[in-house]
Amino acid sequence: MRNIHIGGFVFIIFIIVSCGRSEKFPDYVTAHVDIDNVEFTESTDYFFSGQYSGREQESKYFPVLDSLLALKQMYLHKNEGFDMGLFREMWTRFKGRTENIRFNENAAKKWFEVTGFLFELSGNAVQAEELERISRTHFSYLAPDTRNPMILPYVFTREVDHIHVNLFLPAEIGYTHSLGGGVKIRQETDFPGSGKVRLIFSMETKQYIELYVRIPTWAESASVTVKGVKYVAPPGNYCKIAKKWKEGDEVEIEFPPENMPDYLKL
Repeated sequence: MRNIHIGGFVFIIFIIVSCGRSEKFPDYVTAHVDIDNVEFTESTDYFFSGQYSGREQESKYFPVLDSLLALKQMYLHKNEGFDMGLFREMWTRFKGRTENIRFNENAAKKWFEVTGFLFELSGNAVQAEELERISRTHFSYLAPDTRNPMILPYVFTREVDHIHVNLFLPAEIGYTHSLGGGVKIRQETDFPGSGKVRLIFSMETKQYIELYVRIPTWAESASVTVKGVKYVAPPGNYCKIAKKWKEGDEVEIEFPPENMPDYLKL
């Protein structure tokens, strides 16, 4: 593949940033979960056993990733040069140029970090799906003690009592509801071995929670069901289920396995 000439692009980006633009310091839509409050519920070695199937060889170092990380730091330090629209545009352009490239470990970690950060600010399923692609494509060769602390916080993300289900892994989140009382949500699945996912609620008291289940872009005929009621499951977006939940409530999710992209096939 031709080398990606991004040095000039990065320079232009920083000139634009230094001038300032309109969109400043948006609030988090959803946030990664502290690793102490989420855990894998069983072995997930099968999740990382697939091999990269793209045409390209391992990439060289991409300085644009440092630029994206610098923008993240500008947001965290409330530097007036930060602009959300610019960050999103820069991320989108970079993603479009690198989808068939194998990152080295350093670049893969940086790309995962900036993608997760943009997802937290936007709540956009595009970034969540990219988190899944990065972890399955580029993290298969990482040791569990390296990859798990990166992936675990994004299986579920949370903002108060709004819970996003982003990555389909056997895992469990636990937190205290804003009105009091413990909440646990356990995800049971062998995805991508099959397209079946089940979410099981464990509650001290009945509580209102807004649950958002990511529907992959390839899952045209996905179904999300709670007690026989089917919810709208738009591909490339989130299925929203807003209700009072109680102990033992379940969500049944089915994705069409025949439509899975290559990076999900073991």
